[in-house]
Amino acid sequence: MKNVWVIEQGSYSDYGVVGVFSSEKNAQRVCDLINASENCWDKATIAKWPLDPCIEELNQGLSLWQINMPYDGNVTSCVRRTDIDGYNIKTDLWVHERTKAPAWEGRPIQDQICGIVWAKDEQHAIKIANEFRAQAIAENRMGERAC
Repeated sequence: MKNVWVIEQGSYSDYGVVGVFSSEKNAQRVCDLINASENCWDKATIAKWPLDPCIEELNQGLSLWQINMPYDGNVTSCVRRTDIDGYNIKTDLWVHERTKAPAWEGRPIQDQICGIVWAKDEQHAIKIANEFRAQAIAENRMGERAC
């Protein structure tokens, strides 16, 4: 089992985990009962949570790297992260669409890849980001604007 399904309910200081389930079917069954209750003040939702997040990466000797890479592939920043927190243990790369931002209107600008990856070293982090960048360009999710 690589994931569990969690029923969550509430928000902010009233947020809570109602239960953790081994299958989505079981979680859905209980979630439906909660939401059908007359005492349901806030709808319950189901989230899929990974088991043992980042343990495999740590066992492989990987570390977190924060990277920014514009459309042209020149790395503007690649920094090893020494901190691990609840916001970055699940890594993610995304396209920062600066060409669509009103603040950059009328100026030459490139979209860029931003995010955090697990990597052996700086070169490995750059390789991961560059592969993501190539895919984003191929899918027309990334561009540059000349003025």
